[in-house]
Amino acid sequence: MSENIYRINPDSGQSVIDIALDDYMDFFHEWDNSILKKRDMHPELAEFLDLCSEDIPLKQIFEINFFIEKAERDPSKEALLKDSYKNYYKIYCSIEKKKIIRLFKTTALLSIISLFFISLNFVLIDILPKSIFAEVLLEGLLVGGWVFLWEAIHYLSFERRDYFHRYRELKRFLITPISFGYKKS
Repeated sequence: MSENIYRINPDSGQSVIDIALDDYMDFFHEWDNSILKKRDMHPELAEFLDLCSEDIPLKQIFEINFFIEKAERDPSKEALLKDSYKNYYKIYCSIEKKKIIRLFKTTALLSIISLFFISLNFVLIDILPKSIFAEVLLEGLLVGGWVFLWEAIHYLSFERRDYFHRYRELKRFLITPISFGYKKS
């Protein structure tokens, strides 16, 4: 599918996402006044890259070519843009990694609570006197235990896939080669 949408680099065989910028500064978010190396990428550019990335299979590496229309080649600005690009995706990789860790911690906690409720049910079944209150309590513990266990299974089965997919997408951005093109005068 990506062969029809993006041009192919004849040397590497990789799809190339071409991005036209008027100037180097168009790469950066205009409201971010921090030092250039730490500045955010323009949100519309980041969204565009995400959309393009979805078109290219996750196992395939692609390239990004920034075509600077109204500026001369400046190696220091190119390096600054590459550093900012890498910092941007390193931050989001770190955030996604924290989400994955939080997911596993939540899954472990839900599993422990589930086992506690189910175990407590089995311990109390012989201790509590036969009464309607005891039956409701025991059933509540058993149902609660299974509900917590289902949530743990749900997180591991369904939620994990989305987090890992996004993390792999972001890691791919970190290894993406970046090149620059300029208007020939």
